[in-house]
Amino acid sequence: MRYLTVALMLFASAPLLADNLVGQWLGELNGQSLNLQLNADSSGILDGNNIQYATQGSLLMIQSDNGLMAYSFKLQGGNLLVQGGDLVAPLTLHRATARSTKGKTNAIAKQATANALNPALLAGKWCLVKSFSANTGGGSYSSTCFVLEANGRYSYQSERSMDAYGGGMWGGTNSQSGDAGQWTATRDSITAISDSGQTNRYRLELRNHPKNNDPMICLEGDCYVTFYQKQPW
Repeated sequence: MRYLTVALMLFASAPLLADNLVGQWLGELNGQSLNLQLNADSSGILDGNNIQYATQGSLLMIQSDNGLMAYSFKLQGGNLLVQGGDLVAPLTLHRATARSTKGKTNAIAKQATANALNPALLAGKWCLVKSFSANTGGGSYSSTCFVLEANGRYSYQSERSMDAYGGGMWGGTNSQSGDAGQWTATRDSITAISDSGQTNRYRLELRNHPKNNDPMICLEGDCYVTFYQKQPW
């Protein structure tokens, strides 16, 4: 729990990277080959799945579709020693060479391409508006919009209001909330890493509006329509 709290705090700020970790690492876990690619821009690929990572001292944090996990690591010669997190035993990874990756590169690239989603595809402003009018008077209104930028940043704004009247009485409330941070996406999920330190993963579906065919981003069943003109999916 302590590692997870520290990891969330670090992911909320600019990534801290260890240059000597950059590269491709190979190993074996539970009898299966494991392939880890760490890039200089804090992105990476773990067995064909997109990840983000950061380091602080001997702490390695990896963000994937399965959530955020923290490990302790040590470089020893040409090996990367990793333990903790979801590992039941220490894991040794070897830095890849041209010979060791022969025959594996194409398969890994194909798997990553199949699962990855181009951020530019989802970039834009997306909104969900709901309203309700009560027969006895009053009603409710909510507007939720988020902006996905192609550079991996997002911003979120929500406004809600409610009022009721009758019998000479009136009452009303309104509230606003917002958030911002980093986002990543695969073909079936979006992961939001808030600047506040919270990480959330949402089920993603791409649909077109049944009436006007405008593209929509549906997160956990709630569908947000494009704010600007875009072609259908």
